[in-house]
Amino acid sequence: MWFVIAAVARLDTTAFHRRAKRGGVGRRGYDPDMLLTLFVYAMAHGESSSRQIERLCHTDVAFRIICAQDVPDHTVLARFRQHHEAALTDLLTESLVLAAQLGMVSLGVVAFDGTKIAANASKDTNRSEDYLRTQAEQFLATVAETDTAEDARFGADRRGDEPPPGMDRTHRDQRISQALEQIQARREKAERAAAEQAETTRAYDQAVADGATRAGAPPKGADRVAVARARWERLQAEAQARYAEFLARPRPPGRMVAPDEHHKVRAARAAYEAARAHTERTAAGQTAPAAGQPAASAVPGQAGKDRLTANLTDPDSRLLKTRNGWVQGYNCQTAASTDEFLISARATQDANDLEQFIPTKDDVTATAAHLAERTGRTDLTVGTMVGDAGYDSDTNLTTDGPDRLIADAKRHVIDRRAVTDPATGDPPDNATPREKMNHRLRTPDGHALYKQRAPMIETPYAWVKDRRGLRRFARRGLAAVQAELSLAAAVTNLLKLRTKGITTTRLRTT
Repeated sequence: MWFVIAAVARLDTTAFHRRAKRGGVGRRGYDPDMLLTLFVYAMAHGESSSRQIERLCHTDVAFRIICAQDVPDHTVLARFRQHHEAALTDLLTESLVLAAQLGMVSLGVVAFDGTKIAANASKDTNRSEDYLRTQAEQFLATVAETDTAEDARFGADRRGDEPPPGMDRTHRDQRISQALEQIQARREKAERAAAEQAETTRAYDQAVADGATRAGAPPKGADRVAVARARWERLQAEAQARYAEFLARPRPPGRMVAPDEHHKVRAARAAYEAARAHTERTAAGQTAPAAGQPAASAVPGQAGKDRLTANLTDPDSRLLKTRNGWVQGYNCQTAASTDEFLISARATQDANDLEQFIPTKDDVTATAAHLAERTGRTDLTVGTMVGDAGYDSDTNLTTDGPDRLIADAKRHVIDRRAVTDPATGDPPDNATPREKMNHRLRTPDGHALYKQRAPMIETPYAWVKDRRGLRRFARRGLAAVQAELSLAAAVTNLLKLRTKGITTTRLRTT
């Protein structure tokens, strides 16, 4: 408790004081530092409920000391958390500044990964776009009928343009509108992704036809079914042209197989059928029905607008697939330093990690620059960023920024390749970015560096989820969830100082 009080006293809490009521008419407001200390100490013990914190301020000695026995109401605590979402988000950076001032935070190797955390919403409240629009129309019709009835009952000189008291105390109309906006945004994103995929497919197929590249595996981002079909049609057309030329000869020697029976055409058609079957099986496996609704895919971009769903309880949350089944929640991206301090913690809505490397990389480098500016240290430079195969793409491998080591397969495959097919020296000059990364992972240094990833990032995840109790967010909305995630990460960093040997006396005197 005394350590937490001393640690919060060392943080820059100016942002929390801007809205504090320290004088004027009425009762003087609670000290923001005291309220923040309550939240930090409660999060350190896995407690996030405002009501439970209020009870503990009556019964727990540590909480009573922090609030000096002037117990704040749970509404005060809830509003403090609500009004200071931005300041709570920045608290992670402040905890890193304190750690850097004490000589910690080593950025030579930075591990990053994503984890799914449940939202304060049930996956059974996902509804399709058609259902939401029907509900919105029914709500507006009910309001119009109420207005007409009130005009007839009270007259034109009385207000009749609002719903009756208690009609919509849960703001259901706002949540329906927000859910529809989320669906529209996801549809536009899926359309842009489909256009980019079509262009990638067209460029790849044209390059193969022109002989600029070999007809191998298509690049990531291309539609594999479309690529396989285009290859099949191209080979069939070439075989048809050769067959027609053969038949046009006066006396064709020997005989020639029909175009559809050519071995390359048959192989290309079999590859197309296999790619289409695989895509259909994958799409079927990503389907999770909502309660009371027909089965619909939760993945944006599927054909048919009724396949897009949104959650009525927390429209910002997403239906995400995990190893333990489906969860309504957020995909949280974090990065950790060599000495296991959380450098970045971001709540996202993406179903996978592929597009999250660049935002994580930018956030880590910006934080490193901020720490160097605040502390005057010159060693706070990001060295190598290490991630798993969920981030493997040509864009992530070639984008500007720090050195990176991104796996192209699962850990056991990388370990096996490093033993059975080790590599030394530099990769060939004409190797692709993925081939260069594969070569590096098979070298002793690259393999040893990648083995650091799991303990560096999985350990802080265990602290956040198990010790901080953040397996399910308490609040709703992306901004509120981000504030809660940043608070949990900041508390984890502050307690990491204690395990590193920093005492309360040193916090107060250094």
